[in-house]
Amino acid sequence: MSTQRRKKISAGAMAPMVAMEAYTRARVSRADSHLIRLRVSAVNGCRYCTAMHRRDARKDGWDDSRILAAELASSRADELPEDQRVVARFADAVTHIDGEESVPDELWAEVVRHRGESGAGQLLMEIVTINAWNRIAVATRLDPRSLKGVEERDIDPVRPS
Repeated sequence: MSTQRRKKISAGAMAPMVAMEAYTRARVSRADSHLIRLRVSAVNGCRYCTAMHRRDARKDGWDDSRILAAELASSRADELPEDQRVVARFADAVTHIDGEESVPDELWAEVVRHRGESGAGQLLMEIVTINAWNRIAVATRLDPRSLKGVEERDIDPVRPS
């Protein structure tokens, strides 16, 4: 597998992504944002975004255990409060989309119950945004070591066995 970096995306092409980022940052709680960004980046195998969001979560006081629970939410759901389990399941459903039944009515209703109708739409945009960022970072092979303030444990964390 080649690890050669690829040409950057033009600023004009990135402008809509920056606007989506600003929209979700203004409307989605930091806790939900960290959970979604960590989970989706881990699912998509985006080392750049995963390292960035580990760093950012730590800055907001998240410890390794909480970060790991977010990244591995499908197997460590019992470590998350009920509302965050629902958010993580929603992030998984939207990330693994495969037709209209990917996000069942029951899951949407659970998200609405915990975050409201408007909140569900805002979470959806957060999930869409990080999925898009993951695809850009993976396709252009962004190097997580190029991020400021990232520690080695953010790039290659030690996982408990």
